[in-house]
Amino acid sequence: MRFETEIVHEKQKALIISKMNYAFITVLKTHLKKFSVDHFFSSILPKSLDIFDYLIIIDSHITIQKIKENPEKKFIFIFSRNKAPSSLLSSQLKNIKIVTINSENLNAQDIDKILWFAFSPTKEILLKINWLQKTERDQSVKRKFTISRYFTKKNSIIFIVSIFVLLHLLFVPFLIFSSYFVYQGYQDLKKEDFSKAENSIKSGSYFYQISKKLYSFSRPTYRLLGVSLFPDNLMEINNNGIEAIEETTKILVNSKEIQRLVFAKNKGALEEDDLKLRLSKLDDSLEKITENLIIINQKLDFQYEFFKPVKNKLSEASDLLNKSKKLLLYFETALTKTNSSKYLLFFANNMELRPGGGFLGSFAIINIANYEIGEIKIYDVYDADGQLTAHIDPPKPISQYLNIPHWFLRDSNFSPDFFENYEKALFFLEKELGMTGFDGSVLLTTSAVENILSSFDNIFLPDFKENINSKNFYLKTQFYAEKNFFPGSIQKQVFLSSVVQQIILNLDNISLSRFLTSLKKSLDEKQVVVYLKDETAQALFDSSFWSGRVIEPKCLAGPNDCLIDYLFPYDANVGANKANFFINRSLYFKTNIDSQGKINHLLSIQYQNTSPSEIFPTGVYRNYFQILIPRDSTIKQITKEGILVEDFDQKDDKFKLVGFYFEVPPKKTVEIKISYQLENPIKKGRQIYQLVVQKQIGASNSDLIVDFRLNKNISLVNQNFSPLVKDDKILYNTNLSTDKIFFMELSNDQI
Repeated sequence: MRFETEIVHEKQKALIISKMNYAFITVLKTHLKKFSVDHFFSSILPKSLDIFDYLIIIDSHITIQKIKENPEKKFIFIFSRNKAPSSLLSSQLKNIKIVTINSENLNAQDIDKILWFAFSPTKEILLKINWLQKTERDQSVKRKFTISRYFTKKNSIIFIVSIFVLLHLLFVPFLIFSSYFVYQGYQDLKKEDFSKAENSIKSGSYFYQISKKLYSFSRPTYRLLGVSLFPDNLMEINNNGIEAIEETTKILVNSKEIQRLVFAKNKGALEEDDLKLRLSKLDDSLEKITENLIIINQKLDFQYEFFKPVKNKLSEASDLLNKSKKLLLYFETALTKTNSSKYLLFFANNMELRPGGGFLGSFAIINIANYEIGEIKIYDVYDADGQLTAHIDPPKPISQYLNIPHWFLRDSNFSPDFFENYEKALFFLEKELGMTGFDGSVLLTTSAVENILSSFDNIFLPDFKENINSKNFYLKTQFYAEKNFFPGSIQKQVFLSSVVQQIILNLDNISLSRFLTSLKKSLDEKQVVVYLKDETAQALFDSSFWSGRVIEPKCLAGPNDCLIDYLFPYDANVGANKANFFINRSLYFKTNIDSQGKINHLLSIQYQNTSPSEIFPTGVYRNYFQILIPRDSTIKQITKEGILVEDFDQKDDKFKLVGFYFEVPPKKTVEIKISYQLENPIKKGRQIYQLVVQKQIGASNSDLIVDFRLNKNISLVNQNFSPLVKDDKILYNTNLSTDKIFFMELSNDQI
């Protein structure tokens, strides 16, 4: 086989994607290595294809859109005994080749032919490799029909056995019908079509009862044969599924009425009793659903890959329901208290990102007591800051780059830790407005409000004659906040008050399932963070990483058996603009572990500014970048676009904090690289390596590639993620949508 060759800086890379480990894949890898092509193997398509030149896809499909998005990549499809999809054949894409084969037993010559075809510049896109197989033809013999031929002793036995088997399998069709209607009921619930969900569950319950009665006849036989466990589990899964959906329907209907009662003013004794009863029923329903999901998860003990994600989702749902039950108890306690509980709500504009989530433009006070959520009063931060008479020195980046000599509430969230920012905000509120006695705080970013608004259709604001939704909320807010703005103006306060008021008035129209989904998404992605004075309730938020705290990494294994690593990069927009709306960020974290076990890191971050111009609110991204790494780390070098950065701040506390300023002009991309070394090496023998990567509050989700390079004497034994592995390279493409924890068990065989 002849190939066209050219000199490149590094080897070309090919990714082989196959769910089955066919024998010919080994031959294929050998040929790729022979022609200096680095190969990787994976069962699934990774999120990012940037590092690969060729993708060899065996008996799998990817979307035409994905191929079009990567015109510079070569896609080679190999179909074993399967027809090539017509959509591929008719796509007329120039970067695909399709090979169909009739056997997995390919030899070196066949692989050679496939690679020649795949890499050749010919216009043909289809190659067929046929294997001749011997076939035997049965000769049919005509026989004369006789009744006695069929009524033999053997056939009579077969008939009786067939009837016996049929009677013992008669419950199966009814169980299948029941499962179908249970699934349909689940789909109806997702659409919040309660009447259809109720009808589906009634049908599912009807067929389940029939299958249950029929199974009671055959179960003794199944038990005698020792095969009753599987059908028993199926029956119980169906039964618990029906109960779980019935209780979920009750919760969704009940919650709508709880919403109405909680925000109703001047409630009478009957309404208070009704609210107490509904909260009690909600608690019971949550308990029953949790129990049903736990049982379903236990019964889904099937050794099939298909059930793993289902079981994981059931475990997550059970855990979330258990937490919801505990938080419901806290909410009910706060709601029924005679003395008012007071909470602080921050609105952080993450389009002007700060370490604690975004610029604090507004805040609100919420009072809860006597079965009622009181009026949500919104304050403009400039109105509060205008009443500060004392001078407070700001952090250095605020005075140096924002050119502000005093520190105010609006800039108080300059720590990546929400609790620290909350305590600082309490200090300012007491100095400015004399406000004290808060029981907790919630911070919502602009992205979180957009997520919540996605639970509604349009919300009409009569005061502004505007329709607000998740897509236009930010732009409308900016328009009414910045239009003729001056310190002390109340236009932003009035606009946000109108939005909050209309959300409360439109709660009857909310999609509860979409609201719960968007709320969980906002909590998971740190667009909503929470602190509560009640330690029991706060423990739930801490354990779910919903409190916006800087994690102090701890290893479950002993200190001698575990090496802890940590990474937390975060930004501070000090340009007084909304450039973060146009910033895309991607991270590449490369780790080299040498023969002595020494760990060297190289963090590369690309910032792309898609701002159309320098006109406000777009413009130059002026960023004071900071990073937290292990305290014993040694910084080797920091560069911006390959130029050495020598002017940077450094502080050693619990972590080593490194910070420096740089700019990203509109329509430009800037790459920051930080190389450093850990003091402690991987020890001889086996050791756990734990890496914690934290996401900044309010930051958009960034692509993250983790790249580990191990010396030959160090091997990977186990890990808690699914990387692409080749020789000493361990690659993992993910998304920094929330805090990540990577575990690797390494074996160091150094002599």
